[in-house]
Amino acid sequence: MFFQRSWTKKDQAQLLIDIGRCLSDGYPLITALSLPENRKRPKVQEDMERMRQSMIAGSPLHEVLHALHFPGEIASSIYFAETGGNLSAALIESGTMILRREQYKETMRRFMRYPLFLIWVLCTIMFVIGRFLLPSFIQLYRSLSLELPLITKALLYLSEHVAEAAVIAVVIGFALALCVIYYRKLPLLPRLRFTSRLPIIGRYIRLYHTHLFAFHLGSLLSSGLNIKQSIHILTEKGTSPFLKSEAERMEQNLLNGLPLDSFVLGPVYYLPELAEAIHQGQRHSLLGKVLCQFSMQLMKRMEQQSKWLLSMCQPLMLILVGGFVLMLFLSILLPIFHMINAL
Repeated sequence: MFFQRSWTKKDQAQLLIDIGRCLSDGYPLITALSLPENRKRPKVQEDMERMRQSMIAGSPLHEVLHALHFPGEIASSIYFAETGGNLSAALIESGTMILRREQYKETMRRFMRYPLFLIWVLCTIMFVIGRFLLPSFIQLYRSLSLELPLITKALLYLSEHVAEAAVIAVVIGFALALCVIYYRKLPLLPRLRFTSRLPIIGRYIRLYHTHLFAFHLGSLLSSGLNIKQSIHILTEKGTSPFLKSEAERMEQNLLNGLPLDSFVLGPVYYLPELAEAIHQGQRHSLLGKVLCQFSMQLMKRMEQQSKWLLSMCQPLMLILVGGFVLMLFLSILLPIFHMINAL
């Protein structure tokens, strides 16, 4: 089964929300896919017809969505919902999650638009100064036997060694590319342990994977399954590599007689609050509900921290670009001031 990747993220989100609402209204899944209001562009209509034919032939919904290049965690959520029996709510929630991500991306593009414009202006100014103004001023200063300030010497050194700087940048970029290739070849858990210890990104890694684990396990438990059944489902085909690996490790720990909350205390890619949430949920016999509520709280925390990080990036970029522009003008104006003082 092959689908061309021509769907936008908003198309994917709207499809999930529409199908989820139709299921909530009592429509069968095949009928929900056939409703005219779910169809948009011609390519979307064509793919939706293929979806309907594939599902009539027996393909589950999560496999059809995976073939349409939906995000892997979304297909996993639909797989769990098909198993647990709460498909309509999972479809609406998954579509809302995609829309929220798209809003984050749009916010980031809006925040970065002005700093990127400043960087373009900075590059233009550097080219004009280095190509036309600076050589003339340097020749004038040397003819007058003036001692150049340190900032002017630094800029002159950079302008004279552009080729060497470009070679160094290429070497650094090549080294970073090799590091990324090596990192991707590492097993999943060592990669998570490494990135979870990084200063800034590590916090988001821990938030995301704690949310992912709590959300999926809580959803399965809330659908009426017990802990062993939920963990077994997480080990089956259709789950993400992270959830499958963690479920297999959890299943082994339970066979060894270890409590559930002890499973999440060791790994650095989980927040310490997850163990407390599991303990409180088991204590009150509401583990599924507690984990779902905890995952929603983590989602809100990720939203707040993302907004805070974006709000800090723009002023920082403005300060850096403005400081560099100021340095460029000082490298030219300071010798002029020295020349005036020497008269």
